[in-house]
Amino acid sequence: MRLFPLCCALLLSGCLRAPEVVAPPPPVPADLLRPCEGYGGPVPRTEGQLSEALIAEVRGRACANAKLKALQQILE
Repeated sequence: MRLFPLCCALLLSGCLRAPEVVAPPPPVPADLLRPCEGYGGPVPRTEGQLSEALIAEVRGRACANAKLKALQQILE
């Protein structure tokens, strides 16, 4: 008989607050989570090597920016 008031209090306390609804995260394609490749070679010593490094870095940054835009569209 002593457990009855305790059980009633526990059951009624569950009814006081509205349950919080947690939305699942939107699905993100796996290719958007892979890092983009930039220039990862040695320090360029000639103009040709420098131009190749700059081109690789620009391509890597463009890839990363495109992935960020795609993620922004998914999350909106």
